[in-house]
Amino acid sequence: MKEAIHKHLLSELDRTGRTDTVFVLAGVAFNLAVLLINWALSNNFTSEHRDAGTDTYVIFYMFMLGAVIITTACILTLNNSRLICTKIHASLEQLYKDTDVQKYMPENISALGNKRATLSLVVVAGMGLLAVLIPLTAVYLG
Repeated sequence: MKEAIHKHLLSELDRTGRTDTVFVLAGVAFNLAVLLINWALSNNFTSEHRDAGTDTYVIFYMFMLGAVIITTACILTLNNSRLICTKIHASLEQLYKDTDVQKYMPENISALGNKRATLSLVVVAGMGLLAVLIPLTAVYLG
């Protein structure tokens, strides 16, 4: 039975890792696209001709809202994954203690996992922040 639990915990860790990868890539890619599109749109707002129509403003702010929503969803997912991994690592450590194989487990592996999760959060949040702040700065200071 312990072997089945061990397999299940490892599969959950694997699934969480794949989910994190998808959300990090999706968050960064979406925010990069928003940044590029809104930077281009902000040039219409700041050009000498001021030829931006109402639809351009609506699209601009819809992309801003989208960036905030997508970034928030990614951050919440990554934080949830970090919590899942922490609990699974604790379960694995207990399982390894019970079977007297804990000595083969690398020390502080949970702390390293938490650092990786924190860095992923910083990347996604940073890209989201840039996707919102750079175009807004270009519009209001340009």
